[in-house]
Amino acid sequence: MSTNIREQANNKVNIASTARQERTPLAHQTGQVLVTFGMLFKHVPPFNETIDKSTGETLIAIGRKLISAQQS
Repeated sequence: MSTNIREQANNKVNIASTARQERTPLAHQTGQVLVTFGMLFKHVPPFNETIDKSTGETLIAIGRKLISAQQS
């Protein structure tokens, strides 16, 4: 019984590890897109006049977290 539970736990760990490895390129690219949009919203006049500055800063912060999560 305990070996069966141990095998199931090992399978879950392997599946989670594989999913994390597959997710990292997407997370990195998504982070880059969010940083780009944040910079646009913060610095380009048509956007920064209509969109709140904190929105751009929030997108940049989230994007940088996603980019750094890929490197971990």
